[in-house]
Amino acid sequence: MKHLVLFLFCITTVLYSRAQDELKPGFKMLENGKFDDAALFFRKYLDTQDSANRTALLCYGRAIGLSGQVPQAKKVFENLLEKYPGDFEISLNAAEALMWGKEYALAKTWYERLLLEKPTDFAANLGYANALCSLHDYAKGLEYIDKALNIQPGNTNALISGKYARLGLADSYAKNQQYMKAAILLEDVLHTFNNDREALFAKAQLKIMLEQFEEAQKINNDLLEITKGQTEVYLNLSYISFLRKNKKLALVYADKAIASTVTQPEKYLKARLGRITALGWNEKFKQAFAELDSLQRQFPESNDVLLKRAGLLTWNKEYGRSAGLFKQALAEQPSSFDGNLGCADALFAQELDDESKKYVLKTLDYYPNQKDAKDFLSRLSLRHAPAFSTHDFYSSDKGGNSSRNYQVAGSTDLITNVRLTAEYKRREAKSAADKSYAHSESFGLSLRWRFKPYWLISGTLSNAVLKGLTDNHNHLLADVASEFKLTKNQSLELRYQTNVENFTAGLIDNNLKLKHMIATYNLNTDIKLGLYSQYYHTVYSDGNSRNLLFASLYYNVMAAPVVKFGFNYSSMGFKKQVPQVYFSPSKFSGYELFGLVENLQVPRQKILYQLLGAAGTQRIEQEGGQSTYRFTIAAGYRPATNVEALAYTLYSNSATSSVVGYTYQETGIKVKWILAKKY
Repeated sequence: MKHLVLFLFCITTVLYSRAQDELKPGFKMLENGKFDDAALFFRKYLDTQDSANRTALLCYGRAIGLSGQVPQAKKVFENLLEKYPGDFEISLNAAEALMWGKEYALAKTWYERLLLEKPTDFAANLGYANALCSLHDYAKGLEYIDKALNIQPGNTNALISGKYARLGLADSYAKNQQYMKAAILLEDVLHTFNNDREALFAKAQLKIMLEQFEEAQKINNDLLEITKGQTEVYLNLSYISFLRKNKKLALVYADKAIASTVTQPEKYLKARLGRITALGWNEKFKQAFAELDSLQRQFPESNDVLLKRAGLLTWNKEYGRSAGLFKQALAEQPSSFDGNLGCADALFAQELDDESKKYVLKTLDYYPNQKDAKDFLSRLSLRHAPAFSTHDFYSSDKGGNSSRNYQVAGSTDLITNVRLTAEYKRREAKSAADKSYAHSESFGLSLRWRFKPYWLISGTLSNAVLKGLTDNHNHLLADVASEFKLTKNQSLELRYQTNVENFTAGLIDNNLKLKHMIATYNLNTDIKLGLYSQYYHTVYSDGNSRNLLFASLYYNVMAAPVVKFGFNYSSMGFKKQVPQVYFSPSKFSGYELFGLVENLQVPRQKILYQLLGAAGTQRIEQEGGQSTYRFTIAAGYRPATNVEALAYTLYSNSATSSVVGYTYQETGIKVKWILAKKY
């Protein structure tokens, strides 16, 4: 009997060995990634040689699964497990099939069961690690990759899994603004895989997040050499050039990206969209839209082209059309990051902030903790949170008049598009000539109502108390304005305003009340030229009246920081001349050239500054021309986005700088505090 068993064992071994030899070509195909060929090979073997061969069935299941026929592969492994219940190798393949089908949670459960059975099995540890990483649990995944490497040191598959786990964890850290942790992981990858493209790409993106643009550019220059001119690298260099405020160079790199698609035709659309973006950065909108039209004819169904057009419309200040196209694109691709945040931006520009916030929150639903979306919420908060401000200044003129001024204001939203402001002002005026002293106080309530994207209404009601040399006076004052957005580049404001003259102690004592009818027209062209004009008709309570026209033609050199220069013209005339009370010529004209540099509205600037200078001539009545000049110097500090302080001084020898016509100077400080966390 023993001899019979031994004989049968020998026969079986010989047959198995022959079968393995016959399967070797199929093994080679699997090893070389020729899965379709391997599937045909093993199918033929099973049909013609041995339909029940366990090894052939396993290999066939792997071949069809890796070639994309995942449900069929799963069925093969299920049938094998019915025949060989509890077989560890078959179970490993069944778990891997779940990974191919992206059933990561179920695969994780399978691998956990297999690890209980064989905790030191290499394939089970690595498979479990890959399942964890696919579920974005990169930290735990790395633990099991290390276990797999302890079992098989230096295993290539485990090292590659470790690379992707570290890249995934680094990306997670970067999205949560844990930049140093991300940097350490990327250096780990580069230590194992020298000059790895994906790690270098990620490192360059991290440098951009840290605003280390020079280092980001250096990494991408290295990638140009490594990738032999990959399209994405040129596009990255284009973006970095834009961030470094070199828009012309950004366009050069975008052109190189297009040229690189000769050998990478699958990236043509991406490169063309990158060039259109660069044209937008350079404000060449006519050319950009023409290229978009051409691209849309080539790719009529592309959502990316639609998103780019929507974004370009935002940059071109066509916010209503932009928001409409973003919504159209989101109907096709609801999770689009550019679509959701772009739509929020277009709505924000129209002050449709309730709707804007909805799209920001949608962005965060799809991309939790995303930095740009969180920053957008901060922008909304800065616009709508309660705020307090103070403005204190001292003024004086060559006529011996001086004043101390104190102002404090608080504002809050009643609803999103209606804001209430309460303000208190006090002015203490002195005259060195007659040693007189007087002061005025006012308390006012203001409402600002964004009624429509193109229509803004505002109004202030205040009570002013004039405490003069001989008597006190109370005045109820009003200020009502309606501003219309006529086109994307034009606005018109009509205003009715009453106030009291409180510049000097004498004027306070005279109890002068003024009624202004004001029209303001502003034009910004696409060629950086602008026109600001304002017309005043003022009626005085002493029976006098004044007409004043001011016009400024300017050229915007830069937007952030603001750099502009231009020419100002002013003309003024009073019905009656009462020079003993206030400056009131029958005819006045002034001409000046000016220049302005400031960064007061640039986000994330800690050190604030403003420099304004102007020089020209003025003519009063029939007198000869007189030279004029004026300047403003301001410096401030913004320790956080919601707190800023600004100190300034200004000086002017223009007759229109003060109501009494004297050379005027003013020095003060402004402080603003926004309670952002209350929004």
